[in-house]
Amino acid sequence: MNTNIDITQIIVALIGVLGVVITTYVIPYLKSKTSTTQWSNILNWAKAGVQCAEILYAGVGRGEEKKAYVEKYIQDMCNKAGIKIDADSVTVAIENAWKGLGLDVKVV
Repeated sequence: MNTNIDITQIIVALIGVLGVVITTYVIPYLKSKTSTTQWSNILNWAKAGVQCAEILYAGVGRGEEKKAYVEKYIQDMCNKAGIKIDADSVTVAIENAWKGLGLDVKVV
């Protein structure tokens, strides 16, 4: 009896479900707290921050460093623009940028 379970498909399915939940509920909720222009700026800063972090922290296993860098960058930019943002909104913006750049796709 083979007890090895390949959880890759389960994880991919969970990521898909999480993506649907985020785009259906979380993003509209967060958008209601900020103006369209502010949210657009936040998403642009997240994209720029993710791209920069990918260059500065090259290599596998540095996800936490990358995330911390991008979180600080977004927070700094929001502070300069006078935009109040919470940690959950920052996380959603980072995940959105990360997926938008295709960094969530694993090459097999």
